[in-house]
Amino acid sequence: MKQALNILRHPIDGVWDMKREQTGRYRDGFILILLTILAVIFNRQMRAFVFNNQYNVPLEIIKEVAIVVLPVFLFVLANYAVTTLLDGKGTFKEIFLVTCHSLMPLIIFFVVTPILSHLLSLNELVYLTIIDAFGYAWMLLMLYLGIKEIHEYSASKMVSTLVLTVIGAAIIVFIVLLFFSLLQELGSFVYSLYREFSMRL
Repeated sequence: MKQALNILRHPIDGVWDMKREQTGRYRDGFILILLTILAVIFNRQMRAFVFNNQYNVPLEIIKEVAIVVLPVFLFVLANYAVTTLLDGKGTFKEIFLVTCHSLMPLIIFFVVTPILSHLLSLNELVYLTIIDAFGYAWMLLMLYLGIKEIHEYSASKMVSTLVLTVIGAAIIVFIVLLFFSLLQELGSFVYSLYREFSMRL
């Protein structure tokens, strides 16, 4: 956690130190993902009901896990694929760790805002909205600076890389959905053949 706090305070220097000294471990990334999932659940369950439109909706753990895990792994896979073609210097591990470390602001703000929500009235919703927006902005800034640092890109190349990463993530989602759709069709076809043969025997 010391390294995560260092990157939180000094994103560029922290990421550069992690890359140069090879101090990052996959375990650190998975711990940060787990903490983010817990923070998301805490924010959902503990935010004051006047600010929470899901307070009476049953909690679905798998859904909450997917909200965190899927975007992280989609971004990592897409960015690795894109930057491999664009001479990026970062490895898959470094991209993964930088992405996970960029979740630190969400971990903090998803714990702070539910607590603050119990001290505010509905008329003060704007303050919570600003705090939430600041948390997301801080996360995106850390992600931008961290990815830029490990790949050693210029600002303009970094922006185009992020655009291509988003497109790449969309393509991955499309391919996965297409695969499962074909798998479902194949399953239905095999089942219909089985029924046909069983009726003839």
